[in-house]
Order: sequence, then structure tokens, then C-alpha cells
Amino acid sequence: MQPDPRRILLIRPPDPFQSSALLSHTRPMNLAYLAAALRVAGFESMIADYEVTPYSLGNLRQILEIFSPALVGFTAMTPTITSAGALAGDVKRLCPSLVTVAGGSHVSALPEFTLQQFPAFDYAVIGEGETTLVELCQSLRDGGQLREISGIAFREHGAVTLTGPRSLIADLDTIPFPARDLIDYSRQAGHSSRGFSNRLNSTELFTSRGCPVGCSFCAIQATFGRTVRFRDPLCIKEELDQVVREQHFNHIVIADDTFTLEPGRAAAISEILGQSGIESWNCDTRVNTVSLELLKAMKRNGCGKVAFGVESGSQRMLDAMGKGVRLEQVRNAVNWAREAGISHIEGNFIIGSDPSETLEELELTRQLICSLPWTFVSVAVVVPYPGTPLRERMLAAGLIENRSGWEDYVIFGKRPGWNTENFSADQLLQQQRTLTRSFYLRPSYIASRLASIRSWTELRYWASAGTSYLKWYTTGKA
Repeated sequence: MQPDPRRILLIRPPDPFQSSALLSHTRPMNLAYLAAALRVAGFESMIADYEVTPYSLGNLRQILEIFSPALVGFTAMTPTITSAGALAGDVKRLCPSLVTVAGGSHVSALPEFTLQQFPAFDYAVIGEGETTLVELCQSLRDGGQLREISGIAFREHGAVTLTGPRSLIADLDTIPFPARDLIDYSRQAGHSSRGFSNRLNSTELFTSRGCPVGCSFCAIQATFGRTVRFRDPLCIKEELDQVVREQHFNHIVIADDTFTLEPGRAAAISEILGQSGIESWNCDTRVNTVSLELLKAMKRNGCGKVAFGVESGSQRMLDAMGKGVRLEQVRNAVNWAREAGISHIEGNFIIGSDPSETLEELELTRQLICSLPWTFVSVAVVVPYPGTPLRERMLAAGLIENRSGWEDYVIFGKRPGWNTENFSADQLLQQQRTLTRSFYLRPSYIASRLASIRSWTELRYWASAGTSYLKWYTTGKA
């Protein structure tokens, strides 16, 4: 195989829960953004998505032989960094001359350690990758000076060298639209977002990047810090027109961390979504950035779901994690969303979001969950992701087991390799089941869901989701 210096293979490694119908499964939009930036710079990219295509060494060999890339890039979050490292090892065994690059939130938090732990990675891209990866590919092709590229790590004379930090891209509208034509849109298990089956022709859309709040448990800080940048609504309209016209998507997942940070802007984008020709859309946001008026405007323009990151029913806990919201705002936002007529309202909660959480405070969370008209709740066990203040605190307190592997850093389906001040790992899992059961197994909830079904598609979705939930509840496996 003769590598073509113009060709770049981008890989999303397998996820340990990619076949679970209980969890959300999204497309590798980050790789599509990288591919688009590389395309503009004169490179040809291919995306191998091993969350959709079952991984095998034979499949990888075939791709390398047919596409003949000179560089292979891997994206990885903490739970998938080990599998990414193993795939990079397979690449090296099949073609030792190929250059391998790792990027993503885990790598951005631990670039030096990642290269030390996974020797099959040649380079690490730290932070936002579009400009950095293009410059790295150009430098490797043309024989440039690696030290002149900001935001990378590489081995030199037996040690890892980190170059200077890369500034975030100031104007998001200068980034090309993601290369969705390279994504495998084969049907995945589960849903793009709870309530919306992956039978829908849906795609993710970013209208901003980052979040200014800085909750102690949130790993986004490793990539974007505590910043937020917004795209121009006119640029968003142009992208929407393209995806509806060329690829006929009918559902949009707004992938922003907080869609309504600027309510007036959110209302304007809602109008654009309502006029785009799609059937529905959903978003994640905060309880202190919505109003009844805004939620009504979102509903009027096709919003089928809003998800709120709440985390706890204890005000002390909310303050300790730096959430910046009040419980009164939680109740107001959920009731407003119900009054606005939004079909699905989701609440996301975390057990142990601050290590000092007590049993009494978990009871407050249970009461909050059961007292509001949610359609869905997600109750996660806290995960001390690299790059978060929470991890540093838990490490200092000796709450994280040394033997815990990165593949265990998941919110569902595995025994955590850590504990909090008041709960063992097994007790964290038990509390997760208890809080989830207290919501989903109420007769009133089951009756309301059955009464809401209006089509065979909805019936299939709820039957699949219910079966997956019961499997998890009885076996502990997602």
C-alpha cells in the first residue's frame, strides 16, 4: 500500500454501549467538521464510524488498502480512549508507516499522559481541532516545523513535547459546514434523543460552542474552557436549507450545551427552524434561561422536546457544584414547558455530583423528580472525567480506585471505580436504580405514556425503550 499524502482517514472507535436501545446515539459530527476543514484545504477524507459498522481487523485492512490514507485520526472521549488506542495499534501493525493522531475531550485534558499510555498514537491534537489538524497534515505533507503548530503534542527524543496553546476559533461562521455526506446514516439502536427514535431521519446541528457556567463535573471545560461562542442565525439558516434540500432530514437535534443562553437569539433561531421544512427538533438548555413566552415560541416552531440539566433536588448541592440555578427556577421552567405544550420534557440528574451528597439530599432529588411533569428523567452516577475540578477533588480525597480503567468511565451499566464521601460504588448504583424506579414504575406515569401513543412508530419506540429499561433495571446492564 502506497499512502496518498492527500488522504486522511478519520475514525470513531466502538462505544461499549453502542447497541443499547436505552441510550442516545449521535453521529460523529466532530469528525464531519474536521473532514470539511480538510476538504477546503485540499485533502480528501473518509470517516469510518465503528459505532455503526461493527469493527473487525479485516474491515480496517480493507479500508486502508482501498483508501490508502497517509494519516489516521481518532476521536475519543474518556470511555473510548482505550479502544481508540487499540485501533491505532491495529493500524500500526497493518501499516507501520501510517501517522496516527488522537483528539477529543480526553486527549485535550490529558495530552501528555495519553501519548505515554498509548504508544500507537503519534500525535495529539489539543482542544478545538479544525485549524490544528489542517496545519498538522500540511506540515507532515510538506516537511514543516512541528513546533510552529499550536495545540499539539508529539514525541521528541524520548519525551513528549507540547507546543503552545491554540486559541479558540473566534468566528464560528468561518468553519465550513460539516461534511455530512461522509457520515454513515445507517440506523442505530435507540434514539438520537429520548423520545425520538433513530428511525427518524435526523441530524445534529450546532448553533454555538461552549458554556460559560463551569459546573464542577462537566468535561467540556477541557476543550472550550468556560467560554461560549455563537453562530450567526443567517449562517444557521443557510446550513438548514442545505441539509433539508440535499439530504432531506426531517428532525434536528440542536447539539448546543445550552441553546437558550441568549433568549432573543434562541427565539430567532426557533423561527428559522420553524420555516426550514423540518418536522420537529429538540434542544438541551438551562432552567434559568427560559421563559413561558420563549417556550411557547419554540413549541410554535416545531420544538418537540426540551431537556434541562438539573442534577439535584438539593439547593446546597446545586450551589456546591456551581450550577448557578435555584430550585424555584427548576419548577417554573418545567411547568412553563408543560403549559407551552412541548411534547417531551426531560430532566437530567446526577447522583454524587458533589462528593459530599447525603442520603437526605438524594431524597430531595427523588421528591423533585416525582413532583414535576417530566416525560423522561435521566439519573446518572457521577463520573470524575479528566479535566474537571470534580476529578481533582476526588483524587485528592482518595475516592478514585487506581485500578479503574478508562472504559469504566460511563454513567450507566458498569460498577464505578470510585465512591463518594457517603456512598460506596455499589450504593451509588443502588441509588441510581431506586431514583429511576421511583419515576418510571409509577402507575400514573405508565398510564400517561400509554395514553400519549398516537402511531405505530410511537408504539414501537416506547415498547423498545420500555424493554431496554426493564433489562437494565433487572440486570444492571444497558
